[in-house]
Amino acid sequence: MQLLVLRLDYRSSTTIENLQRQLRQPNSKLALQLPHIPLLIFEKTAPHHLKAALEPIAQKTAPPSFHASDIGFSKDGARFYLQVHPNEALGELYSSLKLAAHEYSNGADVQWQPHVPLIGKVPAPFWGPLFARLALEFDHLDGTAVALECWSVIGDRTTIEWSLFLKS
Repeated sequence: MQLLVLRLDYRSSTTIENLQRQLRQPNSKLALQLPHIPLLIFEKTAPHHLKAALEPIAQKTAPPSFHASDIGFSKDGARFYLQVHPNEALGELYSSLKLAAHEYSNGADVQWQPHVPLIGKVPAPFWGPLFARLALEFDHLDGTAVALECWSVIGDRTTIEWSLFLKS
């Protein structure tokens, strides 16, 4: 599976990594994902084909800003995330990427909810305490998405296939 993501600027990435470290369970063997905003998922698609289709968009797109001030939780995957408030630039970039990569689509047309994943596979007894800790530690986050990346995900292993920095 290929995952298309937006990588975040250094300052917001550092903030998210600090939150991830605080939430991580001491006995967890799962690696934390790099701070990102997931965009699109592709099945059985060659990463170099995606790059060829999406590179023209990255070359002419200014890095969009984002704002996150809400904490989210999903029982599916038992994961915590920061809900990103969509803005016009982020929405336009998503729409452009989806349109450019339509021939590689896996057919799932799910409503996109921009978010920044923090931690997943949290055991049920820790849901409440971790949510309380997040509520105390996190106020809001303003940042910029600086690069478009393609990740190959197999099980719990993630490999970065390519990165395209957005036009500054």
